[in-house]
Amino acid sequence: MNKDNGDSKSTNNVPNLERGLLIIELLAIHKQGLTLAEIIESLSISKSSAFRITSTLISKNYLQKNETTKKITLSRKLLTLGISSMNEQSIVEVSIDVMRALRDELKESVMLGVIIDNKGAILEQVSSSYPVKLYVEQGTHFYLHSSVGGKSILAFLPEAELNAVLKKMVFKPFTGNTITSKKVFRDQLEEVRQKGFAIDNGEDIKGIHCIGAPIFNEYGYPIASLWITAPHGRLPHEEFAAKGSIISKYALEISKKLGYINTLKS
Repeated sequence: MNKDNGDSKSTNNVPNLERGLLIIELLAIHKQGLTLAEIIESLSISKSSAFRITSTLISKNYLQKNETTKKITLSRKLLTLGISSMNEQSIVEVSIDVMRALRDELKESVMLGVIIDNKGAILEQVSSSYPVKLYVEQGTHFYLHSSVGGKSILAFLPEAELNAVLKKMVFKPFTGNTITSKKVFRDQLEEVRQKGFAIDNGEDIKGIHCIGAPIFNEYGYPIASLWITAPHGRLPHEEFAAKGSIISKYALEISKKLGYINTLKS
């Protein structure tokens, strides 16, 4: 009977499934991606098996391939699955005290959000200390091009993944300040990378300003965004830089709790 149990364990293994999981685990370590040849060399699997497995995973949107560099990387679909199973709880648990501390310092409503598919979603919020405040229900979706939640995450995505997201984006205007040009949007993402924080200059709701910064996981991947939102009178343009620096500091604190090691010089 014991012999049968041992045999059934080996018989029940699915070789190509195992190889597929090994490829996913390998690419999770090499976040910049690997070519098919590099995957074959690293895992010592046949070229035909590697080609079939990666092609299947790409067709199902679990992997993506840069046709210029031939690098294969994990897709956002895997991150989405991770958020659904783990991150919605763990990120909120890790972030909530930091969010409250940020609210106490700046007095404004603090939001925590992620990108799921081609839109953002609010995971948690801490309400402003002021009588007049913006309240948004958990799970509310937001557009990526008009929000700091979208900009601060997109700015730090790997280039291939960013390009894939931008191809699907529709730059719908909501106010006179909404960015409707992909080129202008790309230029603003570069500014976000340089400054470390993003700005919503009344682009989603007229008269409402937001400032946000990315939250990174242990691999340096942007998995969420932390931001404040307030009426323009309480959050004027001349305070964007100072408050952006403060928010970046709190976002980094959450990142470090998630295992991120900041390698940039302060």
